[in-house]
Amino acid sequence: MSCEDCLSRRAFLAKSTLAVAGVAALTAGCGDGQIGGSGATGPLPTGLTLKISTVPALATVGVLAYVPPDGRVAVKRTGAASFLALSTTCTHEGTHLDIVNNSTSFECPNHGSRFDSNGIVTRGPDAAGTVTNLPTLTTSYDATTDILTIG
Repeated sequence: MSCEDCLSRRAFLAKSTLAVAGVAALTAGCGDGQIGGSGATGPLPTGLTLKISTVPALATVGVLAYVPPDGRVAVKRTGAASFLALSTTCTHEGTHLDIVNNSTSFECPNHGSRFDSNGIVTRGPDAAGTVTNLPTLTTSYDATTDILTIG
């Protein structure tokens, strides 16, 4: 058997060490090494205004929709002129939540925490730690202008 393309033991160990170091650096750069959950985080915005007719999902009671422009807040219509606004940041480790299940609940892409459309925890994280209900923001709706003010 010809070994013209074989690596020496020294070359193999050198390349293996570089590969392990690269994976370690990538994992450290990604926080906990989990993939997913991009999006804006930080303090919740205040004084957001939204024309309800510009978000078609909010025509239906019970359906969640991200509030533009950065998606740190989701809104759900709870009645003809009432709305609930929730943070979309997971309370476990601050990951941006995905709206799932036909826009009726949230799920964390990093550790699997789940929240119902009212922000109540329905499943804790797959990793160590705890999770609490999602923070809510105050809302005020002016039906004559179709403007919802959040926070």
